[in-house]
Amino acid sequence: MKQGVFCNNRIRLLLSPGTSGYRVKRKGERKRRSVRGCIVGPDIKTLSLTLIKKGEKEIPGLTDDTRPRRLGPKRATGIRKLYGIEKVEGEKTLTSSCALIKKHVIRRTFNSKKTPDAKRQKAPKIQRLVTETRLRRKRIQKEDKIKRWKRSIALSEEYKKVYDAYALKKRAEIKERKASRISASAETKPVPVPAKVETKKAPVVVKETKKVPATVVKKVTAPVVKKVAAPVKVVEKANK
Repeated sequence: MKQGVFCNNRIRLLLSPGTSGYRVKRKGERKRRSVRGCIVGPDIKTLSLTLIKKGEKEIPGLTDDTRPRRLGPKRATGIRKLYGIEKVEGEKTLTSSCALIKKHVIRRTFNSKKTPDAKRQKAPKIQRLVTETRLRRKRIQKEDKIKRWKRSIALSEEYKKVYDAYALKKRAEIKERKASRISASAETKPVPVPAKVETKKAPVVVKETKKVPATVVKKVTAPVVKKVAAPVKVVEKANK
């Protein structure tokens, strides 16, 4: 019965991806499927229903007799909610509240295999029940955590002291080694003193220059060429 289909018979609908009653094999695929309407008809054999409101008359076999609950809640909060037990705080009233919760746990009675006549009860283990032992265990766990934290701090400080002493010793050794190397190199290789070199001044040689006569100078110099302006008539013929 598909919700939203208002008929009491089967019809064929084109179903797309994402609708109930149709599983897509390819992306974007649509198929026509046979679907039953949501209206109840004579062909329906069984229906799953829940009673919301009780009427004036009793329904025989359903509301006329009370049946005990076979299984109950296991968690402490669920038991409190079922029976309306208030949550109690404080270690003094804790034992009484725990005993009250244990008292209200739903138990099952059945015959034992060894002695069929004797009846045996079985109750579930209550989950998340805060007892005195649980509080004591939490207290011990917290103390152990604080002890571990303090111990780790003390060990780190001790390690820091040891490491600082080791680092100082190493630095001193490195300085001594460097100083010994410098002193050893100074003893083995003496520094050479530069010798004084006497420099002699070279004698100044003066070369005698011969005076050139004036007549020779006149012959060497190039003759001065005077430019003479050409006549105007000759220039005009050349242009033609």
